[in-house]
Amino acid sequence: MDIREFFIQFQDYLAPKLDVYEQAIYLYIFRHSRLLGLDEVTVAFRSARVRMACGTGAKGIPMADVTAYTKLSSLQEKGCLEIVRTTHTGQLLRLRLPSEITGVIPSAPAVVETDLEAIDFFNVPENRILLLKRENYRCFYTLKKLDESNFVVEHVVSRPTGNNSYRNLVAASREANNKKGATSAEDFLRRLFRDGLLNEEEFKDRLHHLELLKAGELKPPVF
Repeated sequence: MDIREFFIQFQDYLAPKLDVYEQAIYLYIFRHSRLLGLDEVTVAFRSARVRMACGTGAKGIPMADVTAYTKLSSLQEKGCLEIVRTTHTGQLLRLRLPSEITGVIPSAPAVVETDLEAIDFFNVPENRILLLKRENYRCFYTLKKLDESNFVVEHVVSRPTGNNSYRNLVAASREANNKKGATSAEDFLRRLFRDGLLNEEEFKDRLHHLELLKAGELKPPVF
């Protein structure tokens, strides 16, 4: 048993459902059963109650017998334990850990898978930023440094033919976007190379990245 996890679950989820007497009794039984690897334990409440907690009335006075047995019954009603039977030495009890009590630990929210292919990366502002991050804050075509104030989202295949998929959109400088126009991305890169705005290594790198983009290999950091 993971003690750290037990106390996190107890304090965060179970304790708020119990009053202070119920918490004291629950932890006492835990100490003498599950903590020691025992499924069941016999507790003589007439004597054990003085070691559990002081009462809420007179200072230093243990909880009364009737209070101990009342709270034991309420713990059973809440599913925290099972009173197996009463013996001549006390109550035979079977404690349940917070994770074993129905309704105590919230269920993990269902994971909703995001369909990357269906996401609009042009019209949704937060998605546009993801393209800039994917390009490492550089223009996809010219490698010019960009920031969130001066980039544009550019369609590799111009509209209306092109869509708003991450496969067809890149972060670019306004200058590159204006120069490219309806020219194909491949031809635009060749023009940048001829004009000396890209060296040979950069030109080949951009063509390679263009192939990766169209193949869906350049995914924005959505996940």
